[in-house]
Amino acid sequence: MAEYNKGKRSDRQIHDYLEYVSESKKNDVATEVIQVGDKEFWADKTREQWDAMKPLLREQLEYVKEIVPEFKIASAVTHLDEDSPHMHVVGVPVATGYKRGLSKQVAKTKVFDQERLEKIQDLMHDFVEHQMKDHPEIFGDETLKPKEKGRNSDFSKEFYLRLKQQEYEKLKDKCQEKETQIEALDGTAKEMKEDIESTVNQYVDSVVNTEMKKEFMRYATLENPKTTLGKLVSKAFKTFKEWWDKTKKPEIAEKAKTSILQKLRESQAIVDQRKEQQSPNLNRNNIRPER
Repeated sequence: MAEYNKGKRSDRQIHDYLEYVSESKKNDVATEVIQVGDKEFWADKTREQWDAMKPLLREQLEYVKEIVPEFKIASAVTHLDEDSPHMHVVGVPVATGYKRGLSKQVAKTKVFDQERLEKIQDLMHDFVEHQMKDHPEIFGDETLKPKEKGRNSDFSKEFYLRLKQQEYEKLKDKCQEKETQIEALDGTAKEMKEDIESTVNQYVDSVVNTEMKKEFMRYATLENPKTTLGKLVSKAFKTFKEWWDKTKKPEIAEKAKTSILQKLRESQAIVDQRKEQQSPNLNRNNIRPER
């Protein structure tokens, strides 16, 4: 930094490189690399087999230092407390030879470009395959999965933020869709509640009206009502019955009589018709040839 700051105005000088890089949109202070074993594979392994992975993870770390010397390791911690033994590696990618700014800078995208990432993955893939073959007490006859295509991309902060923004928008749309569905369900639930309340009210009204009619008829048919209400209802019913017997009863009775007689005649006609249809068959059955 002394070389960079030499001859520059105070407002252009870098006094705290960590703060300078942290505020940069193009660089990362450190890059974290996580080596994770397969959860399904480690599910039934013993504690001894888990512990046996510690030196293998350290060997992988040393190999990373060898093939990527620009990646300056700051921290490496082995974890055996999750789904598989793995190592968290935190380092700083450093590049040199810059013409602008500091001659040596933090440069993740320069150290880990597309081509370099593919090469590192190939080398690590081969290295781990040899480890698995050399340690059958851990891996048995398992083999490493083939390298997957499309897994070597390195994202800038801006691109990463755009991806997160896109994910956020998708989640927002899904949330809006769920809210719409909930509102629709609320509307349906409200309609069902109103239908239930209407059905209940209709049933209650029916029961009440039936009981009211029963109670009215009980008062109406009393021989000697004692209460004012009983006398009132009994008198009204007697008056109604006299009117009914004189006016409506003969008319209704005549209609009922005509209707039942008509149905009886229709039934008798059907019976007679069936008898006629069966009669020729009976006569033919009664004819016997002479012997």
